[in-house]
Amino acid sequence: MTTFIFTISATFLCLSAIAAEPLRVFLFAGQSNMEGADTDPKLVETFPPFSNALKPLENVRYSFQTGADHKSKGWTDLRVVGNNFGPEITFARAFRQQSKDSLALIKDAWGGTTLVNDWAPDGGDEKSRKLYQRFITQIRDRLAELEKQSLTYKIEALMWHQGENDMFHPEGKQYYEKNLRNFITRIRKDLSTPELKVFVGEISTKGIWGMDNRANVTLIRNAQIAVVESDPKVFFVPTSHLAFKIGRPVGLHYHFGTLGQLQHGEAYAAAYFDQNRTSNRREIHMPKVKKVKLFILGGQRNMEGEASWIKDIEDTHLAKPQKALYQYNLGKVTTSNGWEYLSPINHLGGFGPELSFGQQLIPTLKDGEILAIYKFTDSGSQSLDWLPEGSKEPYRDRYQDWITGIKKCRDDLTKQGYQCEIPAIFWHCGENDRALNWMADKYADRLQTFMNTTRKDLELPELNWILTEQPILTESITGDEKLYDLNSDLEALDASNSNFTFVKTSDLPHNPVLFGSKGIIALGNRMAEAWAKITLD
Repeated sequence: MTTFIFTISATFLCLSAIAAEPLRVFLFAGQSNMEGADTDPKLVETFPPFSNALKPLENVRYSFQTGADHKSKGWTDLRVVGNNFGPEITFARAFRQQSKDSLALIKDAWGGTTLVNDWAPDGGDEKSRKLYQRFITQIRDRLAELEKQSLTYKIEALMWHQGENDMFHPEGKQYYEKNLRNFITRIRKDLSTPELKVFVGEISTKGIWGMDNRANVTLIRNAQIAVVESDPKVFFVPTSHLAFKIGRPVGLHYHFGTLGQLQHGEAYAAAYFDQNRTSNRREIHMPKVKKVKLFILGGQRNMEGEASWIKDIEDTHLAKPQKALYQYNLGKVTTSNGWEYLSPINHLGGFGPELSFGQQLIPTLKDGEILAIYKFTDSGSQSLDWLPEGSKEPYRDRYQDWITGIKKCRDDLTKQGYQCEIPAIFWHCGENDRALNWMADKYADRLQTFMNTTRKDLELPELNWILTEQPILTESITGDEKLYDLNSDLEALDASNSNFTFVKTSDLPHNPVLFGSKGIIALGNRMAEAWAKITLD
């Protein structure tokens, strides 16, 4: 077993005091999802995009205080702490890919803490953990050590991820905007950095609290956005598209977990370097054909391709551009900006069932025809978010973007002179609905509303919908109640609706919720098989 301990290198000890650029200092602070709860260093190498994430980096100093028990003695090298790690690991790796400047990270995080008390600059109540002063003291001590070594430095930014515990506090959730403004103002003042940039990590919709406490999450997120919009030096870091741990035993969880934390650090780096999340279009010459068959793919985690890896694709033809047109919108953070050939895209290192689905359908086309796929997913959504009338949390609503995207694709192809047909919509049953009975028992009704309104708005009343099954779960998120039998509802819908097909997929490779690389390829093949059966019948 690999031992994940980073030793202080000779390079670290011998850093020149006359560096060409000042040491760039980044601050990390927050609660459990900044601390790195429920991460496992042993799993890191199982995620191909991050197989080297725990390797030592040159010229990276690290100072930390996490929870009650872990505290560095001055500067150390970047490392796992107490068998956990937070976003600082992959932030540093992503930073190093952009810059060779010397880097220093100072982190203070403690799970279960609030901004209204524990992080309050004025100390909160008598039971608070006084984390603000602890953080400021750590920063000042580390900076003083740099000064003793005659090293110049610049405090670049604060990365902040916190809010889940405030949303359960009666005052914390009501005054989060005020408290966050005060926190930022005080830290700038106390560090004499009036222009300090602050990157606020989104309170995620993807974990259990985001799914089962939608109104509270919205209060905190709205407060975060209000601060961001009013301060040009405060930036919003989306996180609801990142992986979230599946657990207890098979449902949603509170924490990013190992994969999500690895992606979390890269999200801060992307925000800091202002990296464009819109795809760089791979220019193509539109084919000289008469007809385009445009298939629509939609859903949440498995349709997007969470935990499936491009590096795992054994069929080299799947990894290369195929003779099919492709556009996508993946949860508001990654979108195409034009037609490109069907192939893996640069989104978290993964892929969805569209690759194998397209591979199977391309040979079935007639002369003069070409396949097109438009994929629209949001892995942090629930069925409520896809209702045409919207939900009580408007920022989560997806329907208008969904229908607008489909129409735009169809209209674009038509304007270019193609006959454009939409034969079917493929939808993957909601992973985020199944773990909660109060969501699952209304899923079929919401789905029917979603389908019928889509048909109406596209003026395609007989449009085929093919829904692929989310693998059967036998236990709820808490393990103390029986899961609602969603499959029975969907089978009944299949029996009563000639333009709706429910496709079983629990026999395909999968863990309790996610299909993984082999399962996603098999899912695309199963989708193509279902379409072949429909066209033959």
